[in-house]
Parts: sequence; C-alpha cells; structure tokens
Amino acid sequence: MKESGDSTTNRRGRRRRLICCGGCLLLLIVLGVVVVVLYFTLFRPREPTIQIVSTRVAGVSPRVTLPAVRIEINMTLDIDVLVHNPNRASFDHGQGHTILRYRGTQVGDADVAPGRVAQRGDSHVHLKLRVLGDRLTAQLGSFLADVAAGELPFDSSTRVPGRITFLGFIKFHAVAKSECNVVIGVPDLGVKSQDCTQKTKL
Repeated sequence: MKESGDSTTNRRGRRRRLICCGGCLLLLIVLGVVVVVLYFTLFRPREPTIQIVSTRVAGVSPRVTLPAVRIEINMTLDIDVLVHNPNRASFDHGQGHTILRYRGTQVGDADVAPGRVAQRGDSHVHLKLRVLGDRLTAQLGSFLADVAAGELPFDSSTRVPGRITFLGFIKFHAVAKSECNVVIGVPDLGVKSQDCTQKTKL
C-alpha cells in the first residue's frame, strides 16, 4: 500500500511539473507573438520625411582678385527644413552634414546641428549654407540660362547619425540619409518644387 501511494504521489508530481513547463512554454510563445506584433504594428522603424520650407539670402560677399581681374560672389543661404518623424519613438540626432550640388558640381555645404525629433512629431532644422560663387561661375553658361528661365535646379545630400528610442529604454543606432532634387525660383528664391527620398539605416 505504501509503494502504491508513493507511485501515485510521483505521478502527480510529474504531472504538475509537465503542466508547469507547458504553461511556461505557452507563456513564452504568447510573449514572442506579442513582441512580433508590436514590432510590425507599433515599433517598426519608418522613414522620416524631409521638406524644405523656405530659403533666403542671409548675406552676399563679393571678392575681386588681382592682377588677373576675377569677380567672385559667395552667398550664404538660410534654409528652413521641416523633419517629420512618423515613428512611435523619438529620434535624437548628432551633428549631420549637407552637400549642395549644381548640375553635378558641389557648390556648397552646411552642418546640421544636433537635435531631437519627438515621436510622431515635427522639428524645424535651420541651415546656414554657403554657396561658393566660383563653383557656380565654372558653369556660367548653364547658370545664366537657368537664371533667365527663372529657376535654378539643385541636388542635395544629407547624412544625419542618431539614435531611435522606444519606451525610454529600447535604443537603436540609426543613420538618416536624404537625397533631394530642389528647384529654386529666381529672383524670389522660393522653393518651386522638390522631390526627396529618405533612407534610415539601423
């Protein structure tokens, strides 16, 4: 009788252990499914969008070189860029860099100041971009033709390193890149059209 009781107790103990292990396994599976669902519905990183809002001339610095007379006019442009973050996470970015090209030739650059874009929020980024006149006059024929037509086509490349933070403690390092084709009107310097593509590398 005692052996029979011990056998029954052992079977019950094994059954409890199996139920406990099965419950833990089921819980892990449910947690895994929840994490996958949250990733693809809430936390999956989406590309930020970048839009140039306005441009204006902040300064003009002419320069004359001798003995060979050459006149160069360098300009500083104030550019207001709107960055929209569609993610359910904030984006803290370090100093970035923008390169400006005119018909394939680099004519200027600017640093992007560090900052933060809130989750599903917008942030204005102000750039001071120096345009080198001698680089533009190297393509004087095209430049004069574009001015006469009332529009100047530019290409810009921007690279901004940063960090995406979910729930305050889940962090991913990221690099946001943007390529834009922008047409600036003359003489008002308004943005006539722009087409930007963004890519974020985690």
